[in-house]
Amino acid sequence: MRRSDEQDFPVLYLIMPANLPPEYFEADKRFKQSLCPREKTAALEELISTVPKHKGTDKLRAELRRRLSQLREEATRKKKSGKGDLYAVEKQGAAEVVLVGFANSGKSSVLKVLTNASPVIADYPMSTVAPLSGMMPFEDIQFQFVGLPPVGNESTDCWVSAIVRNADLILLVIDLSEDPGIQGELLIELLAEWKIVLIRKNEKKRGGERLEQKQVILAANKCDLPDSGERLKLLKERYGAILPVIGISTMRKEGIEELRRAVFENSRIIRVYSKEPGKEPDRDRPFVLPLGSSVVDLAELIHRDFRENLNYSCVWGSTRFDGQRVQKDYILHDRDVVEYHLK
Repeated sequence: MRRSDEQDFPVLYLIMPANLPPEYFEADKRFKQSLCPREKTAALEELISTVPKHKGTDKLRAELRRRLSQLREEATRKKKSGKGDLYAVEKQGAAEVVLVGFANSGKSSVLKVLTNASPVIADYPMSTVAPLSGMMPFEDIQFQFVGLPPVGNESTDCWVSAIVRNADLILLVIDLSEDPGIQGELLIELLAEWKIVLIRKNEKKRGGERLEQKQVILAANKCDLPDSGERLKLLKERYGAILPVIGISTMRKEGIEELRRAVFENSRIIRVYSKEPGKEPDRDRPFVLPLGSSVVDLAELIHRDFRENLNYSCVWGSTRFDGQRVQKDYILHDRDVVEYHLK
């Protein structure tokens, strides 16, 4: 008779090294508790990252990689056959932002006022039962917003957590009609349970970190209610030093433009425009790159042959003078224009 954990790893108990770190067994437990395919794949990737690389773990790492490949192949087959994960959300736009909050916090109202989506808005809990996405325009780019069911529900948290872990930015929606401090604390604790680490203000993503690191914004909704001003003040005093806190009212559409700007600034992306020599840049269709990207990063994004054939490039915007010739490793800034000269 097979053990229950042998369903996923039928041979691992025969090749398990004795010198695995405690993180491995914690990740292994999370993998075995995973239910949906997206969460299972993410947990297995984390599990692989905990295995030290030496001769004694070669067989284990090979078996884990084989299993990960199998999971991905299964997901691909299901997607092609139309039987894929019903709750999967395909990324679109410059970045994907997920709305996370408790029941009746106003997530659907936020989604509606920011995007072209038409969610069900009701006073009863669980009006959102599946992920619903919409696009938020910001100047010359668009962000994808994904509305999710309320957190704290065992029947949905499995796939909700998988979508949140895959997102680029998390928008925690706080209801100012209730105690905002307790809501913030519970939501941040829940993210920690999902192995998501908050990137604090002015903090860079830490290298070598096995957990998911995410940018987070606190959107304090219902600023139009009595006593909301005092509650917003308390929320900013508690979290304002580490996270952006934006007060909004979807009813009066207050703070919405500030929230749009905060989404862009915390997405850690830049918009860059390319131009041909002697021609004007196309400013209607920017290239979107991660903050800290270089001239050669943009070249590779435009075409894979650009890097090898690049002779030199000139930049307008962040340089000391327009059209300045720069090195390949020059770090680009938002709204820079780059002109490439090929060999």
